[in-house]
Amino acid sequence: MEVYCNLLSPSSVLSSMNATQLQKNIMRRVYYAYALSIAGHSMLWRGIFLGAAAVLLAKWLHVASIFSNFLSVPVGNVPQYIANALLNATTHGEVLMLLTLTTASLVGLSCAYRLWQSVQFERFFTHSPS
Repeated sequence: MEVYCNLLSPSSVLSSMNATQLQKNIMRRVYYAYALSIAGHSMLWRGIFLGAAAVLLAKWLHVASIFSNFLSVPVGNVPQYIANALLNATTHGEVLMLLTLTTASLVGLSCAYRLWQSVQFERFFTHSPS
């Protein structure tokens, strides 16, 4: 006598599976869905990129020398000094450092904008009209 299992029938699945096994399967799927929702979130990837960019820029740039150079420049000449420093970095072949700095700045600005939007959204729903 042959026994056929209809995979589309829930009664055959439930009869072959006990309650703890069913609960384990359901919870495993819930954990997978949660992990995928975290892994697919854009702020996670922005944070990972900003962390990697901070490590690379800290490796390539010496922060103490940057501050000492800023302090040696008169206040009115700081924007011109920054433009000249970026131009000199470009002409001396430090393109990867400039790309990392530019991309990290853009990602940082987008993170700040998204956080600002989140705070404004939360204030809209939490403050009651007076």
